[in-house]
Amino acid sequence: MSELGLDTRDNLINALKLVKNDRYTSFAKVLNERRPFFQDLLIQSANGILSDEDSRVTSIPTPQIINVGDGHDASVVRWDTFKENISIFKDRWRCPLDVADLQPDFAAYRADQEDQHSEGFMQGVTNHFFYGTSVATPTKFDGLDVRYKTPDNGDSTYDALNPDPTTAADFGVFDAAGTGSQTMSIWLVQHSKEKFCGISPINDPQMGLRVTDSGLVYADAENSKERQEYRTEFSYKVGLKIKDIRSVARIRNIDSRISQIDPSVLQLIYQARNEVFKGNEPVFMYIPKRMLTFFQIMAESKQNVLYDKNNIYEVLMYRFGDMMIRAEDALSITETAVTAV
Repeated sequence: MSELGLDTRDNLINALKLVKNDRYTSFAKVLNERRPFFQDLLIQSANGILSDEDSRVTSIPTPQIINVGDGHDASVVRWDTFKENISIFKDRWRCPLDVADLQPDFAAYRADQEDQHSEGFMQGVTNHFFYGTSVATPTKFDGLDVRYKTPDNGDSTYDALNPDPTTAADFGVFDAAGTGSQTMSIWLVQHSKEKFCGISPINDPQMGLRVTDSGLVYADAENSKERQEYRTEFSYKVGLKIKDIRSVARIRNIDSRISQIDPSVLQLIYQARNEVFKGNEPVFMYIPKRMLTFFQIMAESKQNVLYDKNNIYEVLMYRFGDMMIRAEDALSITETAVTAV
């Protein structure tokens, strides 16, 4: 998993660890992760620079039954506006010229460094889509965990447009009854520009990770003197837009111990799929790899889960009913359970 580096630039000691017999030797990229969520995510342009304002219907008219010759009343459609924020993610790779000159193959060295910076960068962005919060930092957008947090202690699918005001339960959050800090979640998402998508600034010419070679520049060294160094800048301006709250469902509080996973979680998955979502867009299921192991066991013993090529990618993939199962490394198996209300 990505983390903020202990150093802000490359140093000679670390750089020379990759030199053997006067040749550059690449490192094993053992911290790479799978991010199918971003493969599926639709990114569209927002209508603002760092935000997107939109509206959603809160009530629709109903017809009246009248007697012959009677008049009837007019009715109106009601809606509310909402606003989604865009965050600016940044990173930088720095390598002093003196360190670069001592590398037998600086081009290969730099390519590996930039590759791992990109990997860690996108791991951080993906993690934020699931667990990010704007509570302490308003410049951050809220991820899924904040929006679909508290499960209902009864039927989680009460009216999405008129939730029960007497409780703090969030729509579409199902309780698997796990407790403690060793739990995990299953996410069901219906991708669509009218339902669930990523957003980028209205004038952003590149919707995605931008990698810029800044070349050889002068910079302040640790001794407050200037030195030359190579720099590469990484940038991504992106946010999360949920236009229809019925495009997401969460089954949370699932015990992370495989032996303790209650098979009744399958019932919650079916209920979420059938009762929460509307429309014909496909629904994708994002799960931790621990949950994938459980599904594989279920597939072998009960055939609840199928493994075939019947999907838009034409690759072998697990599916649950009509939902593609996507194992997502960003999903934690150490979530703290939230009590249903």
